[in-house]
Amino acid sequence: MVRDRVVIVDDEVDIRNILERIVRHESLIPDTYADGQEALEALQENHDDVILVITDIKMPRLNGIEFMRIASQDFPDTPFIVTSGHGSKKEIIQALKQGALDYFEKPFGVKEVSSSIRKVRLLADAENKTVQVYRSLVKKTLVFEIENDIELVQPLVGGLADEIKLSCRIPRSHLPGMRMGLHELIINAIEHGNLELDSEFKQRNDYLDFLKRRSLETRFSQRRVTIEVTIEADSFTCVIRDQGPGFDWHSLPDPGDSENLFKPHGRGIIMAGNFFDEFSFNESGNQVTVRKFFKKNGND
Repeated sequence: MVRDRVVIVDDEVDIRNILERIVRHESLIPDTYADGQEALEALQENHDDVILVITDIKMPRLNGIEFMRIASQDFPDTPFIVTSGHGSKKEIIQALKQGALDYFEKPFGVKEVSSSIRKVRLLADAENKTVQVYRSLVKKTLVFEIENDIELVQPLVGGLADEIKLSCRIPRSHLPGMRMGLHELIINAIEHGNLELDSEFKQRNDYLDFLKRRSLETRFSQRRVTIEVTIEADSFTCVIRDQGPGFDWHSLPDPGDSENLFKPHGRGIIMAGNFFDEFSFNESGNQVTVRKFFKKNGND
């Protein structure tokens, strides 16, 4: 079955209408509800074609936090995005800890929401790949060396996600966040590491074309990103290394401090770090290591 339905949950009709238009623009089917209880009942009745749930936090009957908690138990593979107009930082942090992939404070920007939906859709499309099953895995190491082509990142992360899903004894609810985190870190290694781009370059209308032209320049064309993955009986480790000059990672907000999720500087890295148990840079800042631990038995 094709997963093309986006469940939208918000008690404000204007917000539902805006999100519905965004979803339709992304060639997906919106399914809107005024509160979490309605959405939960609909999700339980017909879940297989749902690709994403976008939910507000403050709602009558069943709020977004409780809706997420219950839905994630029944449908751990379904990704969530949360929105908030009146929710506290504590509630947003709680939603992220429960597995929300992203959050948007109202009034949110259409482009930002569209971009997040596209990421979810690309990740969902990648799940259709067929990979070998390693149920009796003791240890496996994979090493990739890719060019500075961001179009390679989605299929690579999709392949890694399949390895995680089938080889690791990990709660399935953790997988969407790990995928989003790996994607963010590999893109970061290409754009900011090898190609030495500042964040403001992303505002260019011709950004993707500009990225391709820059990757062909003599100075950057031979640089590669190395991704080394080690899967063991109780952990997943990924080392991402670029060939750029590095950066002063000490200036980044601490990923372990939840309050830093609300700071614009280094937001992508902070979000990525939130999905792993360990997160560290080498001294020069051109290598990041992330690690996730899980139980040897079970796939909660």
